[in-house]
Amino acid sequence: MCGYAAKGKAKARVVCEAFVQGAGGSGVFQPPPARLSSGAACFFGVTEPTQHLWRQAVREGMDWYYLDNAYFDAARGRLFRAVRRGVQATGSERPDWKRFASLGVEITPWKRSGRHLVVAVQSSTYMSVVAGKSGGWWEQALAEIRQHTDRPIQVRGWRSNKMALAASLKEALVDCWALVTWSSAAANEALLAGVPVFMAGDCAASKMGLSDFTKIESPIYPPGRSAWAAALAGQQWSLEEFRSGVAWRTLQAAV
Repeated sequence: MCGYAAKGKAKARVVCEAFVQGAGGSGVFQPPPARLSSGAACFFGVTEPTQHLWRQAVREGMDWYYLDNAYFDAARGRLFRAVRRGVQATGSERPDWKRFASLGVEITPWKRSGRHLVVAVQSSTYMSVVAGKSGGWWEQALAEIRQHTDRPIQVRGWRSNKMALAASLKEALVDCWALVTWSSAAANEALLAGVPVFMAGDCAASKMGLSDFTKIESPIYPPGRSAWAAALAGQQWSLEEFRSGVAWRTLQAAV
């Protein structure tokens, strides 16, 4: 196991080093090399400097792990997600009720009314590198949504300060009819708040929402949010749990 981090990305190096240590790996390459070393690979997100390595891992069927921030804002900064050969968990994993309870978050009843829509935009880097979409995808999505609803739309642009962005999301979800995104964790927060979600890309919230924007006026309110949230809670860990191998062993047991 080796980690790969872009030059100057201190957080990426720290998180990758913790995961590699827990996996009994050999270390982190920073800056990233031209090709992957033998064995498994891990990345903290994927950006332009590491995209060639991630694509090599996918193309050659190698064992790779995607690390990123936690699924829920309540754990942001202290817990991190890890996924084997994927970018996000599915929410169908075994629920970990104890870990979910430790988050101290509440699942509120479904809100079946609301005035506006919230569109959570993701970074252009993520959309182009990971999602494989052009810079104009959001404009196209908005145009499609507007063909099927006359509700006001709040567009939440991407910001690197995720803590500040998360803090303002709670207010945006008040009197919200539905949240729309590609795969942002904002969808997870919306589901906890009882707001229906629409996701165009595969993500942790996919099983709890719709991907067809033409149905924006007919969202779904599926049962099972508690089990879904507890499943995601079991797929995020502290740096110490990365270092001790808890995350690594959990992911291997699921193979």
